[in-house]
Amino acid sequence: MPPNPPATTGPEPHLRPAGPQTLGILAELIAQEQPVFAMPSWFVTTEAAQAGHLISEFVGELGIRPAGADADYRSFFANSRYEALHGAVKLLRHRAAATSATHRGRVLVLDPDGTLTRRADPLGEGPDRALVPGLLTHATVAELGAALRGTAVCGLVVRAPERLDQSALDAVTEVARRARATGARIVVDLSDIAPDSPAVPAVTALRPDLVVLGESLTGYEVPFGSFTGTHDTFAPWTTPKTGFLHSNTYGGNTVAMRAVIARLLPRWDDGAPVHRRLAEAAADRRATLDLYARHVNPMTVRMHRKLHGALNVVRAKGSRLTVRLDSGRELDLVDGLCGAGLGVAGHNPTDALTEVVRGHDPARDHVRELEEVLAEETGLPRAFPAVSGASAVESALTLARLARPRQRRIVVFKHNYGGKTLVSLLATAAERTRAPFGPLYDDIRYIDPFTPHAVDEFRAEVAGGAVALVWIELVHGSSDAYAPIPGPLLDAVTEGRAAHGYLIGVDEVLTSYYRCGTRFAHHGRLPHVDLMSLSKALSYGCFPTGAALVSQEVYDAARASNPRLVEELRAHHAHALGAHFALQAIAQVDALGLPERVRALSRTVRTGLAALDTGPRGVVGRRFAEGLLGRLEPRVPGPLGRFVDPEGEWMTYAFIVWWITRARAFVVYDVFLLPLTATEREIRQVMLGARRLSRTGPVRLLGRAALFRLGQRLSRRPAPHPSRMPANPRSTT
Repeated sequence: MPPNPPATTGPEPHLRPAGPQTLGILAELIAQEQPVFAMPSWFVTTEAAQAGHLISEFVGELGIRPAGADADYRSFFANSRYEALHGAVKLLRHRAAATSATHRGRVLVLDPDGTLTRRADPLGEGPDRALVPGLLTHATVAELGAALRGTAVCGLVVRAPERLDQSALDAVTEVARRARATGARIVVDLSDIAPDSPAVPAVTALRPDLVVLGESLTGYEVPFGSFTGTHDTFAPWTTPKTGFLHSNTYGGNTVAMRAVIARLLPRWDDGAPVHRRLAEAAADRRATLDLYARHVNPMTVRMHRKLHGALNVVRAKGSRLTVRLDSGRELDLVDGLCGAGLGVAGHNPTDALTEVVRGHDPARDHVRELEEVLAEETGLPRAFPAVSGASAVESALTLARLARPRQRRIVVFKHNYGGKTLVSLLATAAERTRAPFGPLYDDIRYIDPFTPHAVDEFRAEVAGGAVALVWIELVHGSSDAYAPIPGPLLDAVTEGRAAHGYLIGVDEVLTSYYRCGTRFAHHGRLPHVDLMSLSKALSYGCFPTGAALVSQEVYDAARASNPRLVEELRAHHAHALGAHFALQAIAQVDALGLPERVRALSRTVRTGLAALDTGPRGVVGRRFAEGLLGRLEPRVPGPLGRFVDPEGEWMTYAFIVWWITRARAFVVYDVFLLPLTATEREIRQVMLGARRLSRTGPVRLLGRAALFRLGQRLSRRPAPHPSRMPANPRSTT
């Protein structure tokens, strides 16, 4: 494999060319058919539990852990330092929600290089009108201290404290002491800390509640970020209702987790206790769940334990997954989720190994090639690399604001999902998902596209000329919408573009490359678009990547407003390996015959939905499909509906158990995302399962789930004896 060249200087990417270690991790995962992605939020792997434990030990040794203490720390895995910083700010605000009337969600930030400031406030409008309001950012410690006087805040973020001289460290420590005295919590951003770093005096002095880590833990070769803190700090996200309030699709993926382990593990000698912990997790699923609950998310583990292994994905290849139940029994399933719509060729395609991993040349400009290919595909010539769907949406919204500096308003249609960073969250219309994390950008209007007066409401909204952007996800995968955006409303959007000067942006993160039947979901519906976000198809099911695409007019106008930020957005997430996977994915779309294949499979899906029972007693209510994406509404008819929530825990678990054990299809939400490369027989199997489900009443469904749980408890395999642990616990991943 080619050597890893040194990082370049200049307006820097946060990612370096992939070296032998990263390529070796990918080669092993693909060859051994190990799942890289399986499902958002609920995917628990041995590697994620191990990485959580190592990060806990790491931040403890950096100085966050009081002397003589034996505290555990919990982490949330993201895909970049910026995603992690946004997550940390959201947690600060949620943790301090009870006193929000006093601090109004304000967070004080020491941002010496200004990168977070430019992203939060791209037009320099001030913290009240910024794209991310409430961040009081300052470049110097003196400004930071002055800003705290007379201003209530819920948190203080100190970026790169390890680079402060002693005088500046003393000053920022005093600011932190004053902030903490008012109830604020402290965050330190150590995104560039070396994995072998000794204790950091700044961490010891500041005693942070959260530590942000970044791409340095993967050698800058795999997108990664995390924020880590005590269980008390994470308390707002430790209930069944809030455990997944903050989430993402790619975070905790197996490539990143193995890369983190490979970088961190050498800091401990062979006799260190961490090796025993990692070996225990590798040998026993229960130890994995214990470690994951302690260091990542106890609510995810709660779900896994109640489902007795139904979500324990142990193999993934093409359109199929294998899960291992607690009893040890393995079930071979049609993948009805595709990692939430990832890739175009299913899991671990052979050509990902032969054409990408083994043939990757880090000296080749894959990023430029991808921009050229995407320009041909979409008609949008400028690409901004991303590491997730959320980061692609965030870049698109930021560029739209820069391109229309005099118009502040953004229109989003209800049921849209854009992500959960503090910018992409604006394109997520669910109020419950946004509520705890304000202040958020306020000049945004959410219009329900399915009301009879939606067209009139939209025309009235844009008539004044204040709208900069209309952002549209044409088919929704995570709401209670059971139809695409209506055609008359899209016609109104198109008609108003020239008259009122707003931009049209489309979110194709989930829907692109035939997921919804056409190459892009907006084809045939919107003749002109100015911005687009892409991600899931580009990942090829192997690597976190994405892109925001814009027209030349948007690019030029955005550069005129803030050229430095535009270049940073083009550079920060640029990554040759991610671009190489995206190029391979696009090339395979036509090589696999996806246009014809999806057309035929879509007919099978429509026929299957038409055959579903429409009677009043079944557990399936509304249903719809667009291409190979579909939704089935859970319901509880009859008297039982007064006591059982159709979207509550009991019914959620019962649906999952039914799909996996009866239909032999991996469908774990109320949405199915069927493999683009599935066979006709596999699609018929899933639709036959849906038909049987529609004829099943809630009592029978819940009864089957109860019997499954009882059977798994009775047949559970015993835990391995400690004497049977691996003799060399270092080789655990």
